Amino acid sequence: MTLFGGLAGFAVDAMARPAILNRRHDGEYIAGRWSEGWLEPVPIRAVIQAPSESDIRLLPEGERIESYVTIWTRADIRTVDEDAAEQAETITGEQGQTYKITRVVQRTEAGFCRAIARLIRDNPERSL
Repeated sequence: MTLFGGLAGFAVDAMARPAILNRRHDGEYIAGRWSEGWLEPVPIRAVIQAPSESDIRLLPEGERIESYVTIWTRADIRTVDEDAAEQAETITGEQGQTYKITRVVQRTEAGFCRAIARLIRDNPERSL
């Protein structure tokens, strides 16, 4: 573990707040009809914060005005995997906002991951 990895991991642990990881399990065909997989809410701890300028520059130009956040967590989170037909997971923060994971980078030297996520719902009555 590098010194930076240790300090960054310590910061993730110290600043993490409760959140819910919404993990969708694989769907299946039942009697010839597709049935979506069930949604499992998994309690995790995560730091959800505004993205840095460099994070925003990585986004496609047309998406730079949307509501994105950076998420730091020790939980195993996943984005969409088209080859495995897996949907991207979502995370619901303490304030009730739900974010869809769009990018994930594993920080193996410190045992956590850093993700970019897009706001998909800020309250039950309104969707973006």
